[in-house]
Amino acid sequence: MSTKSAPIQPVSERLPSILVYPAHAAMLWMIAALCALRLLSHLPSLLGLAFELAFWVMGFKLAVEALVNTVNGRFEPMGAEDMMATDGEAVNQILLMLVVLLPILAIALWGKPMLALGLLGLAVLLLPAAVMVLAVDHSLGHALNPLAWFPLIARLGGVYFGAVGLLAIMAVVSLGVQLLAYSLLPDSMGMLPASFANLYLLVAGYHLLGYVIHANHAALGLDVSPAVPRARFANPMEDDAVAEAEALAESGDLAGAARRLQDMFRGRGASEPLHERYRQYLRQADARDALVAHDREYISRLLATDQDKRALAVLAELQALDPGYRHALPDEVARLVAQAARSGQAQLAVALAEGFETRFPDHPQAPQVVITAATLMADRLGREVEAEQRLRLMSYKVRGHALETPLRDLLERVSRLSAITRGVT
Repeated sequence: MSTKSAPIQPVSERLPSILVYPAHAAMLWMIAALCALRLLSHLPSLLGLAFELAFWVMGFKLAVEALVNTVNGRFEPMGAEDMMATDGEAVNQILLMLVVLLPILAIALWGKPMLALGLLGLAVLLLPAAVMVLAVDHSLGHALNPLAWFPLIARLGGVYFGAVGLLAIMAVVSLGVQLLAYSLLPDSMGMLPASFANLYLLVAGYHLLGYVIHANHAALGLDVSPAVPRARFANPMEDDAVAEAEALAESGDLAGAARRLQDMFRGRGASEPLHERYRQYLRQADARDALVAHDREYISRLLATDQDKRALAVLAELQALDPGYRHALPDEVARLVAQAARSGQAQLAVALAEGFETRFPDHPQAPQVVITAATLMADRLGREVEAEQRLRLMSYKVRGHALETPLRDLLERVSRLSAITRGVT
C-alpha cells in the first residue's frame, strides 16, 4: 500500500506535538479516570491488588493504542469507544517490562548495586527496541530476542538513540514527580499526581516510539498503511452501506437510500444507529407505511436488548403516525407500561395499559399492569372513578395471586378518592 503523499516531519520537528499528545481531551479524561481508579488499590487484600492490576493493564492499553495508531499515521488520540488495543497486548507489554526489570531489581537487593546500575543503563538503551518489536509483531518471545533488536537499532541509527535519550528524560521526570508528590502529600493524595505523571509520560513515550517507526518505516522495511479508519457504525459493511445510502440521498433518491440500508437488516441484523438512519430516510421520504412496519419490529428488537427507554420513545413516535396502533405482544406491553410509569409519562402509561386485562385476560402481568395504570389514573390524572371500576373488576380475578393484597389495598384507597369525587359521604 502506498504511504501518505504529504512529507513526514522529522521526529525533532514533531516533538512538541508528541509531548502534548496525552493532553488531548479524548486521552486526558481516560488518564484522569484511571488515576482515580488507582485510589481503590488501597482496599485490603486481593481487592486492592485487583484495582492496581487494572490500573496498569488499562494504562498500557492506552500506551499500545497510541503506539499502533501512530505507526499507521493516525496522530490524534482515540476516544474510549474507538480503542482497539486488547488486554492481551497490554499484558504482554507489562510482562516484557517485568522480565527485563525484575532481575535488575533482584540484583540490586542482593547487594550488587553497581552491577544493577549497569544493567539498568543497558535496559534503558535496549528496552525501547523490544517494545517496538512487540507492538509490531505481537510476539513476546520475539520481543525478548536480542537478534530482533539490533537490526532495528541499526536501521534507525541516530534517530533511535535520540528517542532513547528523550525516553530517559521522561522516566527521570516521572520519577521526580512521583518522589515529590509522595514526599509533600499524604500517600492517598500523593498517588493521584504520581499516577498522572506516570501514565501521561508512558503514553507520550509510546507515542514517540510509534512516530519513530512511522517516520522511518521505509528504512525498517515496513508497509505502513494510511490511518486505519474506525467504523462509524457497527462494522465496515455497515459503513459501506451508509456511504452508498448517503450518496443516493444526496442525489434525491431517498427511497433508494432506505432500500440500501434495509438490505442490512437481513441475516444477523444491523446496529441501532443503522436502524435510526433508515428511519430518518423513511421520514424524509414520507414513507409512512414502511416506517410503521419497521417500527413494529424495531420496538421488539430494542426490548430484546434491554433498551426499554428507547423502545418507549419509538412506540410514542409510532402511535403519532398510527394512532390506532396497539402493540400485540403482552410481555412487551407490560414492560413498556412499567417504563412509561418510571419515566413519569402517566398519560402514555395509562394509554398503553388500556384494555390489557381484556386483551390478555390470563397473562400473569395483568394485575401489575392494572395496579400501575390505576395508581396513575387516581393520583396523577384525576380519573379515580375509572380506576376504581378497573381495580374492582380485577379484584375478582386476582384471588390467590401474589398481588392480591396490594391490589385490594389500592382498591380501598382509590374507592375513598372515588367516593369524594362522586360526592358520596
